[in-house]
Amino acid sequence: MKKILLIFSVIQILCSAEKSFINFGSFICPREEKALGRCLRDALNSYIPQLATGVPEYGVPSCEPLFVPSLAIEQTAGPISVTSSYTDVSVRGPSTMRVKDVQVHSAKHEVIATLHIPELRMKGNYNLKGQLLMLPIEGDGKFSAKYDDIDATVIMVLGRKPRPNAADALACKKLDVMFNVKKVSMDLDNLFGGDGDLGNAMNKFLNENWEKLSKELQSPMEEALKDFFKPLADHVLSTLDADDILSP
Repeated sequence: MKKILLIFSVIQILCSAEKSFINFGSFICPREEKALGRCLRDALNSYIPQLATGVPEYGVPSCEPLFVPSLAIEQTAGPISVTSSYTDVSVRGPSTMRVKDVQVHSAKHEVIATLHIPELRMKGNYNLKGQLLMLPIEGDGKFSAKYDDIDATVIMVLGRKPRPNAADALACKKLDVMFNVKKVSMDLDNLFGGDGDLGNAMNKFLNENWEKLSKELQSPMEEALKDFFKPLADHVLSTLDADDILSP
């Protein structure tokens, strides 16, 4: 009888130990929230450089360059009134991203990550029309832009995604982004129907006044950045079981 009780106790200890950890790729992370956050930060930072070629074990395809089929930004209040759309956008730089901190709030079904991206380079097609600080602007053509030293906070609301014949996967129900950028430079081709003098003057104005323009466009750009981070979050979270993170 004592041997049976001893065996039962060992089994309980082993089961309890197993439930105290979460497998995240090659990382074994503690369930305790602060330790889990640190472990997820380290795990993500070990895999992010591989975004250039993809991370098969996470089901993450190559993200360097990251292709964004379309983005739309609309700002109609204040000194900037612009409607713009961007298509066939390629983004280089995601694989240089570093995760500075991850906070896990199981009871709230929430994860908050702070990130730093040294540089993002974008190019593609644009179409825009409106006014910038009382100046009219109109164009349709190619664009390029560079964003330096981006600090971002990504807030993810977690949920469940059913998997056939398996435990529910973790899912990103909602994602919000807040960011600050140190410097922006850009070049828009074919402004004002190809008028070279007006186009050069406007590009100079944009690059000299990027900080004020960036503040005015902060909200719509944060909306657009959701489209950038959401697919990455979906891929990573789908590798985890919902029960491992979410509290009842």
